[in-house]
Amino acid sequence: MMRKRVKEGSAIFLALAVAFSVFALPGVWAANAIQVDRTDCSVEFSVGSDYTELQKSDVTVDLYKVASVDKSSEYTVVKDFKGLDVSGLSIEDKDGSAAEWAKRAETAAQMVADGSIAPTKKVVTKNGMVTANNLETGLYLICPKQVVTDNYTYTFAPSMVSLPNNYYGNGGSDTWVYNLTGENGITLKPEQHERFGDLLINKTLTALNATSGDKATFVFQIDITKADGTTQSKVEALTFDAAGKQSAKITGLPAGAQVKVTEVYSGASYELTSMNGVQTTITANDEYSAADAPTAEVSFINETDGRTNGGYGVVNHFELDENGQYQYIAQEK
Repeated sequence: MMRKRVKEGSAIFLALAVAFSVFALPGVWAANAIQVDRTDCSVEFSVGSDYTELQKSDVTVDLYKVASVDKSSEYTVVKDFKGLDVSGLSIEDKDGSAAEWAKRAETAAQMVADGSIAPTKKVVTKNGMVTANNLETGLYLICPKQVVTDNYTYTFAPSMVSLPNNYYGNGGSDTWVYNLTGENGITLKPEQHERFGDLLINKTLTALNATSGDKATFVFQIDITKADGTTQSKVEALTFDAAGKQSAKITGLPAGAQVKVTEVYSGASYELTSMNGVQTTITANDEYSAADAPTAEVSFINETDGRTNGGYGVVNHFELDENGQYQYIAQEK
């Protein structure tokens, strides 16, 4: 079969299972000219298997036609994306081409945001997959929307795909592919981000033992087990100078984490009369939460045991740093 070389400077996208789902290379061999009038092109999207909960979530994927394509595979940007660079890149520099097309996708996505451009097609995954059908030939911007789950948010980098596609330069056939489904489908590349919530430790002191001093300190150990099985610990304290109720609020705990709070010091002359080692689950309290979203709470009650021992002391205090790790800080109470 005589092959017709696609004109230098064109951009044909190759579906890859690496950092970018697709990227463009010029100078690919093709057997036939593109059938530019076809309107039956399609793209199948999958969320992949890295995050099980995404397979159960509705992932909205917006497609924007940014350029038309001629028979020799050269692109011409449409009016809404005027100024976007869709010129061909060097076939010898695959990594560089991938990075450049990623930048172009970011630029196109910003044009969408700035210009309130309506999508050409909108599809929503079911069981982790969806197919966008009845598409014209051309170059498309792919913009999956952020997904918010109970414990995480997922974001997706914008990318681009060409319809039709040609896989000859990637070791495949030189035939134009108008329906990118099955092994030619696109696996989206989500990034997972933790959500965070708060913990309230509520303490009720029924009476202050005046003979043991004018203050009473109660110390709590907080053991945190994240959803991935990793653990963290920190210590918090409450100091009373009168009977009553107080609360300590710990912020920035990973949503979904199982937390066990243990009162490890009950003052010199007080006893715990409620359950110890109380467990709860951290719920998200962030910008994605409803105004009435619940906060995880645990409660403790203490009363005097009649002894006259006095004293309160130093608490090992841990604060969350910019890297998400708890750092020890000694504080006198």
